[in-house]
Amino acid sequence: MAGLAHGTGIGAEESSKIAASYYSLACSGGDATGCSNLGLAYVNGDGVSVHDAYAASLFDRACAAGSRAGCANLGAAYSLGRGVRRNQQRAADLFEQACNRGDQHACYNLGVLYRDGLGLRRDEKRAASLFEQSCGADDSSACGNLAAMTDDGRGQPRNQQRALELYEQACTLGKAESCFTLSKAYQTGKGRGRDNRRAIALMERALELDPENASSAHVIKALRRARVAEATDRAARSE
Repeated sequence: MAGLAHGTGIGAEESSKIAASYYSLACSGGDATGCSNLGLAYVNGDGVSVHDAYAASLFDRACAAGSRAGCANLGAAYSLGRGVRRNQQRAADLFEQACNRGDQHACYNLGVLYRDGLGLRRDEKRAASLFEQSCGADDSSACGNLAAMTDDGRGQPRNQQRALELYEQACTLGKAESCFTLSKAYQTGKGRGRDNRRAIALMERALELDPENASSAHVIKALRRARVAEATDRAARSE
């Protein structure tokens, strides 16, 4: 608890270095959550130097002690090849362990592996089911990916209206890409009434959420065009 307080600055001085020291003490005392949190500190360089291999060993220790976050983080390490040799099958096993223990983002990560056939047989129906589960727990990435699969009819029947609802949910939860996708529906009137103002607001939100995204330049160009179209419409309405 002390480590978390110092890490977040809630109820204590905000200091990643002090937080890491408390996580280390907790881990040394056998606290699985402390080991997992310390591992994250080593992944992100929060109060300690980045050390992926040591972080992976801490996640392994936490997972073995029953921490679902430890299993999820170790799964991510194997999936990305950070601190351990990349092994998608091992990652899938770990994500499934964490998912079964209630870690909804691990369920989302497992869904990605099923969708892409990484480490296990491709199963888009299973992927969609896992995304649905995680989206229900307000995981923005899960909602966005489920929207795309629903829009394309992958793993389930195609349903454009349901897809737009999911893009809306993902955007509300902070998924920039979903905001932009939804903006295009309002621009074109595809599945939504044509509404340039709403499209502009969604593009602005996408840029606000993720200004450094690789697709930001594309969003900016689309936003400029939408603003011109809105100005033209406004002028036409005033005549």
